[in-house]
Amino acid sequence: MPTDLRCALECDPTDPVIRLVGVLDRHAVDDVRTALLDCLADRAAPVAVDVSAVRDVAPGALLRLGEVARTVADWPAGGFVCCAAPPGTGPAWSAAGLTVLPDVTLAEALIAGAPPAAPLSAELDPVVGAARTARALLAEGCRRWELPQLVDPAAVALTELVNNVVVHAGTPMSVRIGLRDGRLRMSVRDGSDGLPTPAGPGPVAPTALGGRGMLLVDSVARRWGCTRLRSGKLVWAAIDPADHPQDGD
Repeated sequence: MPTDLRCALECDPTDPVIRLVGVLDRHAVDDVRTALLDCLADRAAPVAVDVSAVRDVAPGALLRLGEVARTVADWPAGGFVCCAAPPGTGPAWSAAGLTVLPDVTLAEALIAGAPPAAPLSAELDPVVGAARTARALLAEGCRRWELPQLVDPAAVALTELVNNVVVHAGTPMSVRIGLRDGRLRMSVRDGSDGLPTPAGPGPVAPTALGGRGMLLVDSVARRWGCTRLRSGKLVWAAIDPADHPQDGD
């Protein structure tokens, strides 16, 4: 492999292993970060990232990849483990907060041996009624995962995420709901670069659609956030059952 090959991500949507190949210099790392986020946003299960062909890692580059791992930890699905780091580089990858396994076979076995609950997803148009369809998907997930106490609070958050797309983005959206580490996690991906922000202080007219903005999400979610992708963004929220106990608990 030429030593001057800029680092690139090889991502086949049908393959649980994706590959980083080339020189991970300071010019390449932002492109790799964006490509990795895009790849993971489309995945319904964790992946292994084969880094055996990565060369000449620039200082700070691995920290940027560690940021990706922390970002996707709250998404309904996805996540990744690294594997097959070049000899002598494993500690540096681990120090950046990345899970590193010795080879691809072990990484694939880890992913296959502890899969998260299969997420539910839907592709929706930005129309009146989109939030209702998303809430039906949510109710099915809560029934499947035996979390009836989360139907109402999670519906508050999901309705706001979907209505933000309908009112502000106006693009088709991908809704995904999953259960990871005991938390209900939801995401809405759309094609707009505009980021949602919490509303400012002061009263909001009761007729203002979405006027309370992300304050509604913040009121029921343990965590929420937004990630810009190569095209558009993904907004996510994590709902913890401990914050919404069942009656009598």
